[in-house]
Amino acid sequence: MGPCSAWCGRGHSQIDRPIIVYNLPIVSRSPRLLFYPSLLLLALLGMFLLWQSTPYGLGLVNDSAAYVEGAENLLAGKGYVRTSGGGELKPITHFPPLFSLLLAAFSLTGLELLPAARLLVTLLFGITILLTGLCVYQISRSLVFALLGALLLATSDVFLGVHAMLLSEPLFLALMLGTFLALEKGLERPAWAWLAGAGFLLSLATLTRYAGLSLALTAGLAILLVRWSRPWKALLALLAGAAPLPLAWLLYSRLTAGTEAVGNRLVVWHPPALQTLFEAAKNLLTWLAPDDLLAAAPFFGRLLSLFSLLLLPGLLAWLIGWALRRNGATRRTGGLAWALALQVLVYLGFLVVSLTLFDASTPLNERILSPAYLVMLVLFAGGLGWGWTWLRQRKTSWRWAIPVAALFFASFSVVDGVAALRQLSSDGLGFAHSGWQESAAIQAVRDLPPVTLYSNKPTAIYLLTGRSAYITPTPSDAVTGLERADFEADLAEMQQRVLAGDAVVVLFGLRDSADPEESALYNILAEGLPMLANFSGDVLLGDLP
Repeated sequence: MGPCSAWCGRGHSQIDRPIIVYNLPIVSRSPRLLFYPSLLLLALLGMFLLWQSTPYGLGLVNDSAAYVEGAENLLAGKGYVRTSGGGELKPITHFPPLFSLLLAAFSLTGLELLPAARLLVTLLFGITILLTGLCVYQISRSLVFALLGALLLATSDVFLGVHAMLLSEPLFLALMLGTFLALEKGLERPAWAWLAGAGFLLSLATLTRYAGLSLALTAGLAILLVRWSRPWKALLALLAGAAPLPLAWLLYSRLTAGTEAVGNRLVVWHPPALQTLFEAAKNLLTWLAPDDLLAAAPFFGRLLSLFSLLLLPGLLAWLIGWALRRNGATRRTGGLAWALALQVLVYLGFLVVSLTLFDASTPLNERILSPAYLVMLVLFAGGLGWGWTWLRQRKTSWRWAIPVAALFFASFSVVDGVAALRQLSSDGLGFAHSGWQESAAIQAVRDLPPVTLYSNKPTAIYLLTGRSAYITPTPSDAVTGLERADFEADLAEMQQRVLAGDAVVVLFGLRDSADPEESALYNILAEGLPMLANFSGDVLLGDLP
């Protein structure tokens, strides 16, 4: 059964002409047979580009340590826990467990954990490319523009960069698109099994990133917009698939972590600055407009940013919905386009709420915004496909603007993808960079006797040496932005342990930092402590024999 099977009506075929269903052009069998191998080739292309971009393995950052340590402890039979600087096992609650579970499962193949993670993320990139093509096809009914969407993703510098890191976004993106494809099937009939399946997939997304809660809200609103006579049945089907696993995780987390369960975040009012929101909106344009253009015209860049943040998803949804209605389709058959456009707004709203109430340190960078990028890419390619179909049916000369635009963006994406490949593959990313891998300070940490460690980069120490460390005291909380009342007490305790010979402080980059705040923090942390070793600004402070 082909991909159009759920859409086929009582159209009439004509010789040498496409079949028309709801006035939607559906191509003959032969092109459809070529579509899937072509889509698979694009997925393989993306996987190849990603593999070539990570010759030193996936990039490693602070969050990577939580996923790696969680997977290692699962494999060791200790549970989903981390080791504190003092050696105590503590439950991991800030990061949901699914990505670590998959890492552990892949390492059971005999691969070490980091190579297994590289293989897993590469496969996830291929799956996401396939799902992108299917989503675009469901919206546009155009095989060509479905392949265009897959190509834009496979060669995107943004998504190559996101998938080149050991993070949970690749799994989340694949589950997000799977959720919407299942939801679209459920919205057509309604089909309770598909709705329950969509719920199950969004529950997996929530167990990958807590941002999966935005999918639940979007799916619920999409069901209500369809306006069935009894929408509560559809909502119950969605809930039946979505609720069990997150509730089980909530219960487990509560039993093991107590008051620090699920997220480990306090509710504190710290709204983001307007500049932060503008920067986020500007970042949303990076796959449509060159950075140089936005930097050369700051005011124009701000206008585009505001447009992308407030109007673009709604405009695309309106255009697609208008095209659907003009072609006799129903709200249900256009459910995927409506749901995706709604998801952009819901997800961005989720980020604003998170920044305002839970985590002021969340950066609105390409990684965090990648779910919005992906949805907008699908809507963009799908919108181009609908525009081409509508203009071609009216035989207007304006129709040729669509393939010209498609060719421009495809060329732009390929050029940026090649540039990203060269940049990403040059010398490793994050803590996988050769500068970290060959760090004399890291080697000195490996050679230390079994003492307690403090560091401004405890995750780097864990990833590169396997040793746990406490984070050095800081005057303010990075999550809330508020001053820490216990800073002086924690600082005194650390200094006392160091002077007693029970601990060593490892500071990376603070001593010679050009940042006045970092230099001031170094002076505070190092005051009165003997220098154990100095490696070009990376220092070890301690009083060991």
